[in-house]
Amino acid sequence: MAKKAEAAAAATESAPVPPRPPADLRLKVLKKFHGKFLPQGPLRVRHKELMTRWNSGEDHGNVTLEELKSLLDDWRASRAKPTKKAAV
Repeated sequence: MAKKAEAAAAATESAPVPPRPPADLRLKVLKKFHGKFLPQGPLRVRHKELMTRWNSGEDHGNVTLEELKSLLDDWRASRAKPTKKAAV
């Protein structure tokens, strides 16, 4: 029994671990929309179109990082509170 454990340990040590593929940057931006409320309007329509393309196939419908970032920037701008003017 000890020989089997030693053989298994030797096999795992000698086998090289394949390098991990780089993370998809698009997922990092896409996760920011998870569980968030998008009110009805052009932002929700854009989000739905991107999500249908994203879920269309293995290449994620060629959704680009720039498309996701622009949607995120527009969504953040729509949620920004207006700044108060200083009293003179």
